[in-house]
Formats: sequence, structure tokens, C-alpha cells
Amino acid sequence: MIETGDQLPDTGLNLRSYLGAGPLLVLFYTEAETPLCTQQLCAFRDDEEMILELDASIVAISSDPPDVLEQFKREHLLPFPLLSDPDLEAAGAFGVTDEASKRAQRAAFVADADGVVRLAIPFYQPNNLDDYQRIFQALGLDI
Repeated sequence: MIETGDQLPDTGLNLRSYLGAGPLLVLFYTEAETPLCTQQLCAFRDDEEMILELDASIVAISSDPPDVLEQFKREHLLPFPLLSDPDLEAAGAFGVTDEASKRAQRAAFVADADGVVRLAIPFYQPNNLDDYQRIFQALGLDI
């Protein structure tokens, strides 16, 4: 499992290409259009302005096919890339594969501009305000 201090793993999704001047939030979610996963992504959509002010960026990853992700993105006006990980390569590299469902579990990772993981939440729950606050602290928000 990826831990604080590790480098972003190299996968076919090329997450390093999403690194910019600020931190990168990598979200894993189980499945598009499920209640908790929709809540998870829409919460970050709703705080997009604050995220941009922190020079941060977001990518969200699930095993859903690209056409499902595109519809989900359009329907919920998600302003960040939704990446398809059908073989769970990225989920496996981060250590967040749910073997029973053959999908990624909900998880959140923050990497700095150099690709060093600064926060790892391998069992992210969208309704956990402490986790949400920890993510924003790792993105650079003074709380």
C-alpha cells in the first residue's frame, strides 16, 4: 500500500502528467452513480474554487469504462478528469483494490508537485469530516 513519503507509482494512467505547480489529489472511487461515490466526487466539485486557489489539481479513478465516466462527469458537472482503470492496475499499485468486488475501494491520496505522497487515506469515507479536513490541510489550506 502507498504510504506517506512514497513516490506516486508509475502506472498506465501516467498520474505524473497531472502534477502541476501545486499538490495533486488522487481519488479512488468504487463505481459511478452509486450514492457514496457520487457524494465523494461532488463534494470536491463543490469546493473546486478553494482547490484552485491552492494551485491543486484532482484526478478521480474507478474501473468504470470511459463512456460511463463521461456520462457521470457530464451529469454531475465534475470539473476534473475521471480516469478508467479497468484492470485495476492503478488501484493495485496504490494498494486499494477490493478483491471481493473487483473494484477500487474509496481512497484519497495527496502528492506534492514532486510526486511525493503527503497524505494517504486508504479507506476514505465521504461523510468523515476529519478525513475531508485532512485532505485540505495536505493540499495547503491553513485550518
